[in-house]
Amino acid sequence: MKGDAVGPVLFYGQGAGQMPTGSAVVSDLVELGRNVLTRASGRRVPLLSFQEWALGEIPLKKMDDVVMPFYIRFSALDRPRVLSKISGILGKNDISISAVNQKGRQINGAVPVVMMTHEAKEKNVHQALKEINRLGVILGKTVFIRVENEME
Repeated sequence: MKGDAVGPVLFYGQGAGQMPTGSAVVSDLVELGRNVLTRASGRRVPLLSFQEWALGEIPLKKMDDVVMPFYIRFSALDRPRVLSKISGILGKNDISISAVNQKGRQINGAVPVVMMTHEAKEKNVHQALKEINRLGVILGKTVFIRVENEME
């Protein structure tokens, strides 16, 4: 190739193909997107997509203080009053249950008990599970997973 201002130029590389073409298209779209603010504010979006002057310290919340819904799965003996013991301990720790599911029925065996909670403080969940896991009707370690909600 030859340019008016630069004279002869030579480009080399992989050439056309699925990955190089896709990379070039995405790169072009990112470049266009960075220029969107140029007309409105007179500024170009920086390479890392944030303005350095806008950075600041964000205080982190301790995990014990985080409030969110939880998924909890117990392996419990299939006996009367097991759910009432579990729900009583959850209630004592300010944890409200939004849903319960117990599949399968086994005589003198363990069954999975799955619960979803309403928003609860993680510290309270840890405290409740510690007490629940000491019950003679719980077999194995209880599983709990934080349920992330969309930010409002």
